[in-house]
Amino acid sequence: MAKKALYLQLWEKFRMQILAGEYQYGELFPTERELEIQYSCDRKTIRKALNLLVEESLLVRITGKGTFVCKPDIRLSLENLKSFSGLLRQEGVETEKKVLFFKKVEAGYRVAKVLNIKKCDEVYKCVRVLYDKENPIVLETIYICDIFPDLLKFDLNIYSLFEVMESFGQFPTKVTEDILAVELPETEAQYLNKKTGDPAYLISDITENQEGKIIEYNRAYIASERFVLSTDLF
Repeated sequence: MAKKALYLQLWEKFRMQILAGEYQYGELFPTERELEIQYSCDRKTIRKALNLLVEESLLVRITGKGTFVCKPDIRLSLENLKSFSGLLRQEGVETEKKVLFFKKVEAGYRVAKVLNIKKCDEVYKCVRVLYDKENPIVLETIYICDIFPDLLKFDLNIYSLFEVMESFGQFPTKVTEDILAVELPETEAQYLNKKTGDPAYLISDITENQEGKIIEYNRAYIASERFVLSTDLF
């Protein structure tokens, strides 16, 4: 696996420091020169990392004064078992969904391995974009086990997938989630109106029903500049 670019490593480090409260809201952030010396790298690398934080509204530059720490727009709690749109509604953010693709397809090796089925088995595949007003913020690719008769009749522009599952007696009771900071691939960047290589979250969810059977696999690219994902450890 290729090593992550240094500016992305620094972006993640600075980001975690800000979100962990090591730098407080309104506090002056270290200068590019100070960071260049501290991390033994060139100023161009430092600037690229800081530019990402400025784009995320975690830092703000004030001419003649310096760079200061800001607050993120939206903080999402991962404690509750909800869809991403449900989490946004919880924070007062209304979204619209646009389904780009919704059909039965052959699972293939990777999806079959996650869902514990054969690679030749059919699954429902749904690709959709979530919009905050007119801005795309999430691109979801969802794979659903073929245990829901006539699922294609449901309009997933309108219905919550979890609610549809529950209507079939399949209750999502456990979600295993992985969160990665990534650079957007070209196709995903186009759907999110971003540039290839822009920073994003890649969230992979594996959902189990009340019997412990895996029923859904979701990969979501999330434009990271407005979001903080948080959880309580105790």
